[in-house]
Amino acid sequence: MMEGVAQAGFYTWDPNGVEHVLNEVLSVADHAELPYTWDGDEPATATDIGLGDVLLLHADETEFRIRFEPDDEIERRLKRFLGLSTSARYLVGTDEHGDQYEGYTATFVDLIRRLSIALEPDYVSVGHPVKDVRPSPLEIMPTEGVFEIERLPWLSVYSPSLIDQFGWTDRISASPAWKVDQLDTGAVLLIKTQEPWADVSRDHPLDKHLLDGDDA
Repeated sequence: MMEGVAQAGFYTWDPNGVEHVLNEVLSVADHAELPYTWDGDEPATATDIGLGDVLLLHADETEFRIRFEPDDEIERRLKRFLGLSTSARYLVGTDEHGDQYEGYTATFVDLIRRLSIALEPDYVSVGHPVKDVRPSPLEIMPTEGVFEIERLPWLSVYSPSLIDQFGWTDRISASPAWKVDQLDTGAVLLIKTQEPWADVSRDHPLDKHLLDGDDA
């Protein structure tokens, strides 16, 4: 059982504004049939939402936490505009022959998929829940200047423009990942391993295929 917090960060070049993001998140929650409440006082309006405000999506006996990150209007790299987090202990793989997640893990992945379609981020990454376990945030998160990835996270989403920027257009569909899911928006969702964080090494075939151009 993995301890810690699983965090999915949603990034974009051009933030749409917190009101748009909130409306889409609530629509996704409704379609996924996940009731929601605010952790504390509900903001009077979307424009009042700050970094400390958290929307809770309730599933079974646990919850997903949504943090909105208003645009600070600073010109820089890809901007993180939304965070989705939950306890990593509830995220498990399938049985030996299973090809689909079940239960809480399925809900977590489905939420990321739905939010990626609704919000069309340029990049989504789920980092390792245990601190000091690589890949480090700097290896999978946007950095200053040109956006480069040094190591692929367990789960990630790439927009068509980012796929083109990386030169992956003719390679990503044949990626040696456990799941390669092309979304309706043209984005691609990759799940590196069936068991979450089972192999976070730079030597995984997916990293070699996309980052090194190795077809072996």
